[in-house]
Amino acid sequence: MVEAPDYGHEITSETYSYWMWLEAAYGRFTKDWKPLAKAWESAEAYMIPTPEDQPTAGAYTDGHPAVYAGEQDQPSGYPAQLDPNVRTGLDPLAKELKATYQTPFIYGMHWIIDVDNWYGF
Repeated sequence: MVEAPDYGHEITSETYSYWMWLEAAYGRFTKDWKPLAKAWESAEAYMIPTPEDQPTAGAYTDGHPAVYAGEQDQPSGYPAQLDPNVRTGLDPLAKELKATYQTPFIYGMHWIIDVDNWYGF
């Protein structure tokens, strides 16, 4: 498995997904699910943010889920100015997910991780 977007300083959620898929296939054929459990534990430890890493999740409202920022012509135009007067729509799943899982926090992977703090994030 090789996916090194910048020669090893970062890892992506795609890498973790592929690792889990490989371990699931291995488990299916060998009936040894320990490698999949290890991959999942690694994802939970490093890729899935804890509630402490989501301090604003409790303030999220499904009736106003975002603030609009217009698209810019050039990268130098970012970060774009936010415009709270533009209606962004509703989040139809937020209430159902919160009721089902009894938490406002998101159980989902970060897209990219700075594995050795090379970039400082």
